[in-house]
Amino acid sequence: MLTIFWLILVAVMLVVEIFTMGLTTIWFSLGAVAAAIAAGLGAPLWVQILLFTVVSVVIMILVRPFALKVMDRNRTKTNIDEVIGQQAEVIEPIDNQKEQGKVRFRGVEWMARSVDGSTVAAGDVVTVEEVSGVKLLVKKL
Repeated sequence: MLTIFWLILVAVMLVVEIFTMGLTTIWFSLGAVAAAIAAGLGAPLWVQILLFTVVSVVIMILVRPFALKVMDRNRTKTNIDEVIGQQAEVIEPIDNQKEQGKVRFRGVEWMARSVDGSTVAAGDVVTVEEVSGVKLLVKKL
């Protein structure tokens, strides 16, 4: 009966992992496989629980960092965070009321809005405070 319990736990953990894809429950499903094997061989419950815990933790500690590195290779890096704190030139006056304004940052034009709601004239230099979608939220120097 305990073998069936462990196998059901394996199935549940795998289904959760499939939906989350976060490498969170796969380790526990492997621990449950070890416990199911122990239950099938007639090991006492405390041995099954110990195996479940030890195998889950050990596999998580040993394999997870490597698995995360492999999964991270396919992720596209954008470097958008490096824009924050940089300076840009206003090429079209920024006026939040009229929903207009553009800046040039590294040769690329961006829509821009003022962080504090103030207007900024063309030719002024601003600091990028935040990125919101395709807009730079800026502050006049």
